[in-house]
Amino acid sequence: MAISDTGPVVQTTPFVTFLQRVQLEAHRSYPNEITPDPKFYIDLSLKLPHHLSTVEAAFNDLTSGSRDLPVPVKKLEKFVHEYFDDAKDLVPHEPEDFVTDPFEFLLNVENDQVRQWAREVHGLWKTLCYRVSDSVRESPDRHTLLPLPEPVIIPGDNSILKPNFWQ
Repeated sequence: MAISDTGPVVQTTPFVTFLQRVQLEAHRSYPNEITPDPKFYIDLSLKLPHHLSTVEAAFNDLTSGSRDLPVPVKKLEKFVHEYFDDAKDLVPHEPEDFVTDPFEFLLNVENDQVRQWAREVHGLWKTLCYRVSDSVRESPDRHTLLPLPEPVIIPGDNSILKPNFWQ
């Protein structure tokens, strides 16, 4: 890891660097009261068959005519829709060792209410397990999600925690 005067420098991918430019332009373009979630842009995936160099050139064309003015929102939205995908990089995955009814474990819980609660909590494991989608594995340079080899448990909505290059 390289060290600078301000601390460690974390290397990023060319795609993430480009998405940061798009995000910055979005902050300039949208009025303050309707600015989209800043995380939206950094979670986008590059649509096939586009290549990063082609999309960067199109973005440069989009922003070059405006000088110091922001790109109109409609033009920015059209650009994002044409070149990016808000694909699901994580897909639900049922753990191989998941047991629908952990009968033996639940026998050790004496209180009926606590046993029912434990059964409900156990059932949540199926909803917390995700794996990286095939598109991320096949083309990691088109996504910001790390192409993890094994499934992961994500405590909550999958938008809360995603192992991205930019985190």
